Amino acid sequence: MTSSITLCIPSSCISRRSCKNLEQATFTAYQIARAACTYNVGEIVILDVPENIEPEESKKITFEEKSTTASDSSRLLAALLQFFTTPSYLVKTMFQESVTEYFKIAKKLPKIPNLPYMQNEAASCFREGISIPRKSIVKKNAEGKVVKKKKPATTKYVQTGEREMLELEKEIPINTRVTVNTKTKRVVSPDEAYGKAGALKTFGYHVRVATKFSSLFTEPGYTEGYDRCIYASSGDYFSNEQPVTGLPSYKKETDKRLLLVVAKWNDIQKAFKFETIEGVTEATQMMDCILEIPLGTRIEDGVLISLAKL
Repeated sequence: MTSSITLCIPSSCISRRSCKNLEQATFTAYQIARAACTYNVGEIVILDVPENIEPEESKKITFEEKSTTASDSSRLLAALLQFFTTPSYLVKTMFQESVTEYFKIAKKLPKIPNLPYMQNEAASCFREGISIPRKSIVKKNAEGKVVKKKKPATTKYVQTGEREMLELEKEIPINTRVTVNTKTKRVVSPDEAYGKAGALKTFGYHVRVATKFSSLFTEPGYTEGYDRCIYASSGDYFSNEQPVTGLPSYKKETDKRLLLVVAKWNDIQKAFKFETIEGVTEATQMMDCILEIPLGTRIEDGVLISLAKL
């Protein structure tokens, strides 16, 4: 069963305007990840929202101290969302050391219980892993000195958290996240292993960053694209009215691939005004309908409420 829901959230949900430190940013991402796993979201798109905020002087250690910009916020949010669906034994292999320092809070939070690999893991023959090279190809000169080391492009070996690496029947590209059957020693689809898969047939939800407003629609994780774009207003704490007018209310339909945008409308407009889209003069033209949820919610709460109403 492939999920039909794509969730779009703004990078501003963990920016300095919304979160004052790494702990708040991590918990925000954790709540979004839990909601996405609970409602079988197949793809999460982070809309990069331009920001112009000067860092404040402080003796406290916060993640903004490393000159976090909007793009950095997007990358941090993407890394956190991916971390929460990654088995602990794959974290060091999957993420660069410069990124893992931001997981110190995330490591203390409970694992999301409805992740497929968390259910009956001991009795299951399916494991999450990453393909790694067994050894490098070494070339020596006439004197026997090493002149070149080259890592092979493919491998049969997969790190699955066990003491011994799993050797597959066939070679696959290195540094590839895979689901494997430890009995047959072959790569399988998450749908075959767990009965569900995300965009691009990946395990869990697929995460991507939309650096342009248009790429939210033109670079879908599904080859079929999206059938409907639904907007839900969230993150605006100073208005008691819906910011968008003229859009019809959401009505549930069957067999539709949905793009759910949960964001403050001002953030949507910020991203929209940074590029020119032929034939489009307003961001509302890209939306099909509006999903009404309680106004004044934080993004992570708006995500949970919206997914529950779909």
